[in-house]
Amino acid sequence: MRFLYSGLIANFMDVLGTPKHAIDETFNKPDSSDVLTDRGASIKDFGNHSILIVFHLDGQEVRFMAAYRVYQQLLPEVDVRKSRPLDVLKSLMEKYGIDREFPGHGPCRFLIERGSNVFFPGILDIDKYLADVDKLETK
Repeated sequence: MRFLYSGLIANFMDVLGTPKHAIDETFNKPDSSDVLTDRGASIKDFGNHSILIVFHLDGQEVRFMAAYRVYQQLLPEVDVRKSRPLDVLKSLMEKYGIDREFPGHGPCRFLIERGSNVFFPGILDIDKYLADVDKLETK
């Protein structure tokens, strides 16, 4: 299987602390995965944080669309280690996402319609997220 990484991952992996080896390991040996036909999310615990990935399956290719370093302290409303990846992603985007307008839905930070295969994994507000990560690291 061939792995492809989005420009988002390539441009922000150092800033977000999501190196390719951790993304690959999260895909190959996840603690938990959710797959919606050709798209999905997986999560893996790495000790003091988890890596959450969003991907698209296309034949023999896996396109990694986004990857996030998730800290339990930033998402107290979910148990990151025990929750489903899409639940963690939804919580992450509700707290750190940017609203995007969707016809028939209005502004959304995260959207899944399982019956129609609509999946919008969200857009991270990197500045807001990194400000909270910095607070964690200075404690």
